[in-house]
Amino acid sequence: MNAGEILIKVAFLAAIPAAILFLQPLRGRKAPATATWLFGLQGLALIGAMLLLWSYFLGHRFEFAYVAQYSSRALSPALTFAASWAGQEGSILLWAALGAVFGFALLRQPGPLSKPAMFFVSVVQLFLLLLLLVKSPFRMSPVIPDDGQGLNPLLEDPWMVVHPPVLFAGYAAMVAPFALAAAALVLGLYREWNRAVWPWALFAVVTLGLGIGLGGVWAYKVLGWGGYWGWDPVENASLVPWLVAIALLHGLLIQRTTGALVRTNLLLSLLGWLTVLGGTYLTRSGVLQDFSVHSFSDSGLNGPMMTFMMATLLLSAGLLLSRWRAIAAPDARWTSLSRESALWVGLVTVLLFAGMVAFGTTAPILTSLAGKPAGVRPSFYHSMSLPLGVLIVLVMAIAPALRWSKQAGLTWLTALLPGFVLGIVAMAVALLMGMRHAGHAILVAVTGVALGINAWMTFRLFRRGWSYGSGYLGHAGIAVMVLGMVTSASLGRTERLLLESGAPREALGYTVTYRGNEADARGRTTLKVLVQSKDWSFDARPQLFEMPRGEGMMRKPAISGWRELYLSPVEVRQGDPSRTEMVWLTRGRAATVGDAEYTFAGFRMESHEQLKVFADIDVRRQGKTVRVSPGMQADAMGSRSNDVEVPGFGPIAVGRIDADNGRVGLILPGAAAAGLAVVEVSTKPLVNLVWIGALLALVGTALAGLRRALDVAPVRRARRVPAAQGAAS
Repeated sequence: MNAGEILIKVAFLAAIPAAILFLQPLRGRKAPATATWLFGLQGLALIGAMLLLWSYFLGHRFEFAYVAQYSSRALSPALTFAASWAGQEGSILLWAALGAVFGFALLRQPGPLSKPAMFFVSVVQLFLLLLLLVKSPFRMSPVIPDDGQGLNPLLEDPWMVVHPPVLFAGYAAMVAPFALAAAALVLGLYREWNRAVWPWALFAVVTLGLGIGLGGVWAYKVLGWGGYWGWDPVENASLVPWLVAIALLHGLLIQRTTGALVRTNLLLSLLGWLTVLGGTYLTRSGVLQDFSVHSFSDSGLNGPMMTFMMATLLLSAGLLLSRWRAIAAPDARWTSLSRESALWVGLVTVLLFAGMVAFGTTAPILTSLAGKPAGVRPSFYHSMSLPLGVLIVLVMAIAPALRWSKQAGLTWLTALLPGFVLGIVAMAVALLMGMRHAGHAILVAVTGVALGINAWMTFRLFRRGWSYGSGYLGHAGIAVMVLGMVTSASLGRTERLLLESGAPREALGYTVTYRGNEADARGRTTLKVLVQSKDWSFDARPQLFEMPRGEGMMRKPAISGWRELYLSPVEVRQGDPSRTEMVWLTRGRAATVGDAEYTFAGFRMESHEQLKVFADIDVRRQGKTVRVSPGMQADAMGSRSNDVEVPGFGPIAVGRIDADNGRVGLILPGAAAAGLAVVEVSTKPLVNLVWIGALLALVGTALAGLRRALDVAPVRRARRVPAAQGAAS
């Protein structure tokens, strides 16, 4: 038994009595100090195990099977460090260590629910530790290799260092609302529960949202399928809990203001954690490995995960059903025109969206009950997200203009004026840019209204202080993000090109020239593609390579962020050395073939007894430029080429003349083995708004959380003032 396995077993053995002792607060008794110490011992053991695993990866300790499977000596130190959470074992250990850290934070949170909630946190920790006992990252390998297998090429990216930890922080944070809700149901402390759960819901929304955003940037940058979201089950497994957390956050706001939705919010807190467990089961048990490009295969964890998920579901349902009638809450007038009714509609719509995503994700399991399993197409998600998206954004537009409880007359309509103006402008611009899809145009108009009203409210409230308009800033960011999504999807164009080396092709207003390729020692083929317009050029370097474990071809795009241009490689075909390829040159544009650069300056024609046409070509090689003029002549004997010799280089001949388009086809030295490449050139109009909007949304939500923390801080300090001191003052 090695040190890592000892630490995991110590953590497991400490978690058992800690969970038992934390039962005392659920029975109305004080938690023994031993419970806190045991939970602390468990947390220290987990953190120590995580640090030990990092040292094994950085030290290339390939005697550990997990280290050998996911790292190699060729990886950079940063990626070697990040490889520790590339597989099931390491990611579960990271999750458990983060859960212990958040357990410490919950334990220190003031209020009557923090210690009772620790029983449920401890049970979750026991579950994660059980998984680590079943599949340990510290298992020794019977044969010690000289080098490891390395990371999947998809994961060899700087985003691997930050994306998974942020996402797992969100997953770990979702256990706190669940534990607090369960404790509140046991003890009947529903009023105290809202204040206690608020910071955790905010933290979960921020971390899960940041993790999803980083994953979208990663997919857009690394995967050559041309997007930032593919509705893959692993993507949906993080999206659904985030949507539930957003619904919970807005439900808590309604409850704090009106006292309503107590039952709904308790249900959402329990449901949020159940979606985390369900997503974990779907992506890590192997049940969807035929329907997801990056789902884990079955590794023996199927049974424990299913058992714990069902036990959590039964516990949650039992607590809710037993306490449902005892939960007192005022009746809300959802049919009246008020802010709470608008937020209620938005909450229900977000939950409906989450339910549809969950249905599409679990479709292979559901269809397998009736026969052959089958997944839904992305068109299913697109068709259902458009109307739901319009409704969600419409609520975001109207809610800021409404008051709590009830409106007085129609004066609230004047608050929508800035939004209506921007909505009309946004729709007009979209139509002028060529948007013809009616649903997309409606979404743009409604999003413009939402952006206008929320930006105006942000500006007005920020004048009172940085913290007042933070929520509206978050909504404005979501509106900006939606605009980027719909415009890039609706107005973007894609063209597939078969490129001959050195021969320019026109596509989407650009001239695209393939200039060969080069391969590195790892077998990665880098295409050299020049993309030009009148006053701009982009030296693109997309990559193609075979995945090492038989997963197919990896396509890494080249992206011009400023021009919002996306170039994805599809195929490279090597030329036939026995054939002579012709290279097309366009007037005024340079083309590189071999080690020389050629620029076609123009045609010259001589017409006497014979018709002669010459092409003036500037040849730049080894720092020197010479002009040569190969040509073609036509007479009674037919047409033939007049070759010219470039001293020390070779002959240049005219193959074809295309005077109408101002180009000439030349037979050049070094062009005999020219190859072909197939690439997809795409435009992504306003796609940068997706990243800008996501950042604004996260900043707004984080500022809102900071404001709530500052609001609570004076209350905490006041509670800590001794009674005598308070009386003296």
